[in-house]
Amino acid sequence: MKAHVYALLITIVFLAGCSGIKVVPLQVPQGVVNLSDNSQTVTKDGVSITVANSNTEMVSYNLDGTVTAFVVTIDNQSSREIGFDTGSFLLLDGENRQYLPLTPEQVKELMSRDSYYLIPYPYVGFYYLEDYERTSFYNTTESQLPYYYEVYPQDIQTRALAANPVIPGAKSTGLVYFRIDLGAVKEVKLLIYRSGSSKSAAPDFLFPFAVGK
Repeated sequence: MKAHVYALLITIVFLAGCSGIKVVPLQVPQGVVNLSDNSQTVTKDGVSITVANSNTEMVSYNLDGTVTAFVVTIDNQSSREIGFDTGSFLLLDGENRQYLPLTPEQVKELMSRDSYYLIPYPYVGFYYLEDYERTSFYNTTESQLPYYYEVYPQDIQTRALAANPVIPGAKSTGLVYFRIDLGAVKEVKLLIYRSGSSKSAAPDFLFPFAVGK
């Protein structure tokens, strides 16, 4: 049994690491493309935002769909505080289907749901069901502390973009998560709005990407 599970694990790890998907920025006015990391920087009113796909998709056996992330850097060189929060981001695919950002807590919930027994690297979890059962037995008989077997990359929370204002002269960098399978689309557009802006208006910043293999 373990031999078959181990073989399946190796196969999934290989497939997860070799998806071959490339997310390349499409030039926009006022944008500067960096081909070394496939990012684009747009500067407006003293605020520069750089966006790139993180190249890391989070796949779980029991996760219906895929969670992908974009690396966002906000560089505030203006004389005023600027605000961007979770509601500032919206993703559109080539057919104009919209995707709202996921909070780190939502990502952790999706990744941990019914997935504690067999998770590919680099996710933290139990490789075999008997390991989970053995640890649960240990916890209930020898420890008074609650035991959590959440399955998620350890840095989901720490690498997320902080939903805090950026003061003049400061930068903020982090990941913004979306539930989308990039392998099923040909292009996406990341729309960024300042805090409090209406989504019916044009975005303050726009980052289109072509998706290919």
